[in-house]
Amino acid sequence: MTDEHRAPVEHRTAEIAGVSFAQRIIEMIAVPYNETTLVMYRGEPWEERVEPGAFDGVEKRPNRIKANRDHDVRRTIGKALNLWPSREEGLVAEIRIAQTALGDETLALAEEDILGASVGFAVPGSGQVLNRPKRTIRKAFLDHIALLPNPAYEGALVTGVRGDNKPEDAADMAPLDTPHVDEVVAWLETRKQNSP
Repeated sequence: MTDEHRAPVEHRTAEIAGVSFAQRIIEMIAVPYNETTLVMYRGEPWEERVEPGAFDGVEKRPNRIKANRDHDVRRTIGKALNLWPSREEGLVAEIRIAQTALGDETLALAEEDILGASVGFAVPGSGQVLNRPKRTIRKAFLDHIALLPNPAYEGALVTGVRGDNKPEDAADMAPLDTPHVDEVVAWLETRKQNSP
């Protein structure tokens, strides 16, 4: 596995666009493009934006993207049928829900607007631009789609691709180590204070 695929998986909210109970299909804007969202990333608040094209190529493998409840892989409810990463509004997903008790419950709750959508994705180091406190995501890998009752975002959960697979709250991760940037900022502050 390459380093690109070892990036932590982050969770973000998404918007359900429609539910077809008869066909067992839910459509959603999985990731809106060019929308700035305040997130906790590595222990600090960041303004995050996903650029158009960040998920290019995902449309070639929709059946590999699973859907679950509450970001819990043990509660799988379906899989992606179609993914459209080139739509103007963002990455649009269409998922088919399995004919199970949990699937039936999921469709009913989504149809009543009780469930919202969320996505898990990984960003390789080279797929982002960090300009504290702004983070621009240029390349990301969609890991899964989740449906949950409270999709309000309060901090990203990061699941490392490691042996323990225990979720880690991104808000608790160590701040980014940027000694050279910190040195330049301190130097600029000193110059500002000493200027007439």
